[in-house]
Amino acid sequence: MPIEPGRDEPGRPALATTRAGSVLFATAITGLAGYVDAVGYAHIGNLYLSFMSGNSTRLGLALGNLDGKAVLWVGAIIALFVLGAALGTYVCDAAPTRRISAILATETLLFVLALLLLTGTGWAPALLPVAAAMGLQNAIHQSVHGADIGKSFVTGALFSLGQSIANALRGKGTAGACAFYALSWGTFVLGAATGAVTLAAIGLPFALAAATIGVAALAAVAMLLGT
Repeated sequence: MPIEPGRDEPGRPALATTRAGSVLFATAITGLAGYVDAVGYAHIGNLYLSFMSGNSTRLGLALGNLDGKAVLWVGAIIALFVLGAALGTYVCDAAPTRRISAILATETLLFVLALLLLTGTGWAPALLPVAAAMGLQNAIHQSVHGADIGKSFVTGALFSLGQSIANALRGKGTAGACAFYALSWGTFVLGAATGAVTLAAIGLPFALAAATIGVAALAAVAMLLGT
């Protein structure tokens, strides 16, 4: 659910109530989604942990090819993403004045679970809790300058970019919305590039550990600021 200026807990210096804070968090979580997709892609049968459009295409191909193993694999990732989104909605409703910190704290726990499973077993399916974390994460997208940013729907971000350009040219939108949609897409790509470089340099367990630390740091900042 979007977080608008002035809607957080009164009297607290909530980062999410400022435009800069909203952009910071939205950019960080979008970059994280790209990072996670790159880190997980090579280890889960060329599937994604946050990009469900690509996984839905893969599911259709698996069904068409009668590939039961692939259907189960892709179906599990999509189902966990959906469950994560449902959990994220519940968490936001349960903690309306601290929804960012509540979501990020829950996401951190899922990352820790995945990291423990991975280091304990070395089994690629250990990354499945991260798919749930990505669904959860989409509950804290931000509305800034009329642009809805912070989600991992990169196709939607590109469509919204084109739409916002048309609206700006007709005087029905702002250049700021165009810039933020472009930033959202670019951040996802940059996150994926960072994930690929990190994975090649230090391997899967350490790359996942870096992502876990990043989420935990964001959660800590959100908690300190009361958001």
